[in-house]
Amino acid sequence: MKKFLSLLLVAMLAVSCIAVAEGILDADPEEVMAFNRKALVTDWEGEWVLAAAYIGEGFADENDIDVNGLLAVPEKAMTMSVKPILDGSATGSDAGVMVDQAAYIHSHVYDIEATVTFDASIAEETATLKLPWDGWDWTKDEEWTGWTEGGSYTSKGVGKLSKVGADDKSLYFGKVTGVENEAISDENMKYMGMNEAGQLIVCYSDDNMVKKDGDVAFAYIFVKAE
Repeated sequence: MKKFLSLLLVAMLAVSCIAVAEGILDADPEEVMAFNRKALVTDWEGEWVLAAAYIGEGFADENDIDVNGLLAVPEKAMTMSVKPILDGSATGSDAGVMVDQAAYIHSHVYDIEATVTFDASIAEETATLKLPWDGWDWTKDEEWTGWTEGGSYTSKGVGKLSKVGADDKSLYFGKVTGVENEAISDENMKYMGMNEAGQLIVCYSDDNMVKKDGDVAFAYIFVKAE
């Protein structure tokens, strides 16, 4: 009976993920790729399932890629486990780390570590992603008003990956999407962030996505596993 219920839950999750993926593919690509710059990094924590991929129109034109926009992906191509971790440099110090040198503000801050697992038909390895606290923009703004030394701050918006631990730094984008292209395979996934719909984006862009929105070259879109 327990085994039956477990199989039923897995089946229900699969149906749910398929429905979400279909909804993403029907959405406006610009809306899907619009980052929520106020999304807290602690909201990223948990298990995620790949629902769709994306190739920017400009990037496709420049590199003779005949498809662009939102792309369907195999149902079980990738899963990702994401953990926010309090930065180790804050340990043992009430001051934490200096997150705004110009304003001389110290705070306890988070790093992100993620583990990506692929379907066996794509890759046997497990990839690791690291996003350190200084991968975010720590510019002082009105939200810093009233802060005191040694407080805590949860980074938000889009962060820059410091490490993509995989033999294929594009995270096997060609194999997952069927779009084999040298311009893609030569690049590392570079940024990570949450969009306005609460989906997690891992992408490459020539623009500095940490500072402001730009043109995403190619990306994966993940949804929360429920």
